[in-house]
Amino acid sequence: MIQFAGTIVFIIGILVLFALDRDKQARTSKALWIPVVWLFLAGSRPVSFWLHMRMIGNSADDLLEGSPLDRAVITAIIVLALIVLFTRGQKVVALLRANAPILLFLCYCGASIVWSDFPDVAFKRFVRAIGDFAMIMVVLTDPRPSVAVERVLARAGFLIFPLSILFEIGRGYSGLGYHAGLATDKNMFGMISLILGLAAIWRFQKLLRDEDREHRFRRLVAQGTIAAMVP
Repeated sequence: MIQFAGTIVFIIGILVLFALDRDKQARTSKALWIPVVWLFLAGSRPVSFWLHMRMIGNSADDLLEGSPLDRAVITAIIVLALIVLFTRGQKVVALLRANAPILLFLCYCGASIVWSDFPDVAFKRFVRAIGDFAMIMVVLTDPRPSVAVERVLARAGFLIFPLSILFEIGRGYSGLGYHAGLATDKNMFGMISLILGLAAIWRFQKLLRDEDREHRFRRLVAQGTIAAMVP
């Protein structure tokens, strides 16, 4: 009962953070939730872990085989991102032309599958790389790309950090001597904390300098709260 009540409190807190940070004047596409979900899964745990469909492990079989459910989810997210990009044809073409070296690198990564010792695994990693690139494209082709970057990072932070605290409280002391939050290990949690933590501090400082910004105080509270949660 106590755990359930704590979960409800944290969920309400997350909703409050989203409400405090909303800005009706700076409109962005709803498609930004696609990279938010992608970043959340990348910075936490695969769907199969949340549904308890497989145990967390780093054995050779786990790394080589992976999870069919996770592949299906990742594929679905990538397909949604590609559909969004297809509807933004001219912007996408212009951005691709401006980033030809990155496309060349991706082509090399695709070609390297041919001489890989584990072509199946290499192909899966290549698809994930394409997914990363597609998510970036969704953000940068948004009508307000600078605002879109801020919102994706902020939304991911509003989800990952409070839930990481809740997860650690619910799990209790594991005897491992470190905290991994929502991630599968402390290194992954450290990386996502660095990225989203710096993003929260950046937005906080930006709001401090912009004294004429509407609803500045409540947005400062939201970003300051996330910055304070960073381990």
